Amino acid sequence: MLFGLGFVQSRAGWRFGIDALLLARHLSHGPAQVPGGDRAFRMLEVGTGCGVVSILAVAWGFPGRIDAVECQPALADRARRNVAAAGMDDRILVVQADAAALTDDGARFDRIASNPPFHRRGHGRPNPDPERCLARHDSSLDMAGLFALAADRLAPDGLLSVMYPASRLEAARLAASRAGLIVVGVTPCGHGADGPTRVVILDAAFPGRGSERLHPRVPMARNAFLDTLGARH
Repeated sequence: MLFGLGFVQSRAGWRFGIDALLLARHLSHGPAQVPGGDRAFRMLEVGTGCGVVSILAVAWGFPGRIDAVECQPALADRARRNVAAAGMDDRILVVQADAAALTDDGARFDRIASNPPFHRRGHGRPNPDPERCLARHDSSLDMAGLFALAADRLAPDGLLSVMYPASRLEAARLAASRAGLIVVGVTPCGHGADGPTRVVILDAAFPGRGSERLHPRVPMARNAFLDTLGARH
């Protein structure tokens, strides 16, 4: 159980960690939260895994509908089961598909979110478990492809929120620029007040939304992170 919700996960394959909770918080009542609680908002989550980011975002206050896309059939099945168990079938639609090959039905999203694989293809030691390997290393949708997809599917005033290791921040800025987007927000996340930044959550949008803003650091240690969620959680 997590925050009163049960999540089906693999015993041996990919399992979510604190990164997913950080992104869900960012979307629900962090820098990417929807102003005014507009239930007409739509979000696309790319690479939902077992659905934890979308489910927690809704549980913590994201008001709109979510299309949660996952390319691995086993993970998509777990996501559907978790969405059903949370009673959120009317809010979250799980789509088993390769996001890079999604048919463009004309829908444009107010939010696009992703906690993509942290490692570039060919870098780092690949995990022998295929499910974990796909979750940790770029496959059909690399960084450039993710930003290009966002540029195609974002509403004119939409926002992309994506999480990467701090070491890939400059590469992400460049990928955003090449896709016709600009980084408008950076949220550093790390352990301890003085510890190094481990990951960053980038918010990107079309030009005209403003200059880049550095948001307050979010702690990754469990108790400190829980404090950032407020009394209602």
